Amino acid sequence: MRSRTPVALVAALVLAAGGLAACGDDDEDTGASPPPPAAAQTETTGAAGGGGGETVEVAADPGGALAFQQDSLTAPAGSVTFEFTNQANIPHDFKVEKDGEDVGGTEVVTGDTAEATVELEAGEYTFYCSVGEHRQEGMEGELTVE
Repeated sequence: MRSRTPVALVAALVLAAGGLAACGDDDEDTGASPPPPAAAQTETTGAAGGGGGETVEVAADPGGALAFQQDSLTAPAGSVTFEFTNQANIPHDFKVEKDGEDVGGTEVVTGDTAEATVELEAGEYTFYCSVGEHRQEGMEGELTVE
């Protein structure tokens, strides 16, 4: 009979200690919320305009014409994220240049969306598609950074 009591007592103590440890972990997390997913943080930052960053949406012609839906864009100086949408079945990208030098742009996408974040100073820029002869066919526009 003696051997049963210590085994039962040890088992009860182990279970109680495990339960208290679990409660202790919950207390440490009280009041702390998990960080939002990275995509949500990017969207929130761009939408709110706070914390350094602006999101500018630009799209290729969804019907497949070699054109952007916008002829001109405006953005504030600083860190700007361009969200480029190409719903067409023709590959396109979105590039930004100033004085003939590329300053940033997206990857080539077909039927998809891509983003590029670019540091911009105030001034006049050109945006264009660098795929094939798309730019020469008129797929470009003016970007004013204020």
